[in-house]
Amino acid sequence: MRVAIVNSFFPPWRGGAETYAFNLAQELAKRGHQITVLCANDPLPPGVYEEHGFIVKRLRLFRRLYGTPLIPSLFEELRRLNVDVFHANFPSPYIAFTVAAASTLRPGRAVLTWHNDLPPVTRAARLLIEIHDRLILPSYLRAYDRIIATSQTYADKSRILRALGDKVTVVPNGVDCERFSPKVDATDLRHRLRTSGKIVLLFVGALTKWHRYKGLDVLLRSLRIAVEDAPDLALVVVGDGDLRDDYSRIAQRLDLERNVIFAGDVPDDVLPQYYALADVLMLPSMDMSEGFGLTILEANATGKPVIASRVGGIPSVIQDGYNGLLVPPNDPEALARAILSMRNEAAKAIRMGRHGRLFAQDHDWELVAVQTEKIYEDVLP
Repeated sequence: MRVAIVNSFFPPWRGGAETYAFNLAQELAKRGHQITVLCANDPLPPGVYEEHGFIVKRLRLFRRLYGTPLIPSLFEELRRLNVDVFHANFPSPYIAFTVAAASTLRPGRAVLTWHNDLPPVTRAARLLIEIHDRLILPSYLRAYDRIIATSQTYADKSRILRALGDKVTVVPNGVDCERFSPKVDATDLRHRLRTSGKIVLLFVGALTKWHRYKGLDVLLRSLRIAVEDAPDLALVVVGDGDLRDDYSRIAQRLDLERNVIFAGDVPDDVLPQYYALADVLMLPSMDMSEGFGLTILEANATGKPVIASRVGGIPSVIQDGYNGLLVPPNDPEALARAILSMRNEAAKAIRMGRHGRLFAQDHDWELVAVQTEKIYEDVLP
């Protein structure tokens, strides 16, 4: 099959949808399909790139509107493509609308992966989302033959997905269990970050206002509570963005400079070492904007347990007490208690990490590609 995968950005840009698009493209290419990825060019120059057996067309970015890249040439590029399936990724209304419009002018079918509902990060954004969901979204969702949800929990909770009924198929996200593995050595990184003898908590996520729902500020407040009983705790934050200085000031205000390390963006080939360095991954997401939490699988594949909020699609990925702990969202006290529980009951934490590895091994990207390929076959005439 000839498939066009369309996403806002593409690695080395870091994000859950970007990780999904890359791994799906790679696995589908391995299975003999002709894959073309279209995305905004950042952080690389515009142009056509060949990667891992598929083509990436990085199109010139005009500007961003509420975090969404506007790509003037996208519609024309899609209209010229001769493909069997157009596969778009949401939460970019611009991408979803443009692919829907282009697919109506071509014989190919259209599939949409719904990673999460639009995050209401500001009052203005909340109003725009309400207008979009009620007036605009129905007009272009009709063009899609199938909607992929990444978890059954999210498919059941999302107001949008519930209304789509049988059009929705659940295909969970995946993980590379060779790249993220208990065998990864983090000795050099531990020395470099001076975390020897520390209990390391890891947070991985973009530090932008569009990812405020990840709850890093809640995590910092919970750490302030936890270090009163456990001064050996260290939080390593992987990621960067326009809110990094804000989070740094919060850490300073809470007198956590000795306990928090802002590592910034790290290269993809180094990221597995950060998971290996950690004792626990933290994902204190605040609302339904968290559709799955790919970092959970990456931590579990490394044999590490996770503490995360009971929101969005996370309960589909974490079985409380088995491969991690679930806590109420926006509750620093509950989060602190979970952190101390992991620290003080090391045997239980290790056991949950082992269970996580078993869970991750059932979520290889190859399985995701096989299930997605079946959806393509189902929608094709």
